[in-house]
Amino acid sequence: MTKLQTYSWGDENLPTIFCIHGWASNAQVFKPLADLFKDRFHFLAVDLPGFGKSECNDAQQAYNIDELMDALLDVAPENCTWLGWSLGGMLAVQAAARAPQRIKNVMTLCSNAKFVADKKWKQGVPQPLFDGFMESVDNVRLTLRRFAALTVVGEQKDMLVSLKWLQQNTQVPAPTSDVLRHSLELLAQIDNRVLLSKIPQPCLHMLATDDAIVPHPVSQEYNALNEKHLTSFVPNGSHASLVTLPQSVANGILTFMQVNG
Repeated sequence: MTKLQTYSWGDENLPTIFCIHGWASNAQVFKPLADLFKDRFHFLAVDLPGFGKSECNDAQQAYNIDELMDALLDVAPENCTWLGWSLGGMLAVQAAARAPQRIKNVMTLCSNAKFVADKKWKQGVPQPLFDGFMESVDNVRLTLRRFAALTVVGEQKDMLVSLKWLQQNTQVPAPTSDVLRHSLELLAQIDNRVLLSKIPQPCLHMLATDDAIVPHPVSQEYNALNEKHLTSFVPNGSHASLVTLPQSVANGILTFMQVNG
């Protein structure tokens, strides 16, 4: 089993929020959010295999969903809240279904139930866009640059500043092409629609209104899948709103945690 690197921000005696980043990123993407909560919550963020400082000797094995769930549960505290951004949100839902006794609440940010659109699921990314990233993974630098740029599309100001921050803080050291490929394959394989209808934990799905990757109308699908789940919106937010608009994201988290924390 792959041993994952974690980062701790805040007082460990405070309620813990366990954070999982998205594709082509690392745990540092949660730092702007954690800084806002240093007196309220303890943030524990993890680098997925091959990203950040987590090693990955066999990407195909590491991104087998069962293997990855074991690795995440191995480093996550008992009975805490899980927060996942994009792919990380999809993984948090998977974990909540597999180990409900270990996970108190789930919060997803800019995350979908199914990443790629098809005839029966219109709210995912178009297949040609996904295929384009899959075809480019051998050029790691280009792939990372293109994806980071896509995450800030829709931002109202300082887009280039945000893009530079993402590139300097969340894409260094760069993953290998194998890591990008197999993690992207997993992103396409996960379909959480059935799980979302069944998981017992309180859930909040936060969506950004100007997200170019996960369209905010997917909130209607979330509500249809499980009427007990809550949805909220980050106004004028891009896919990278946890970096570009951390206070708006923090407001949604705080409202949810005041009731469920």
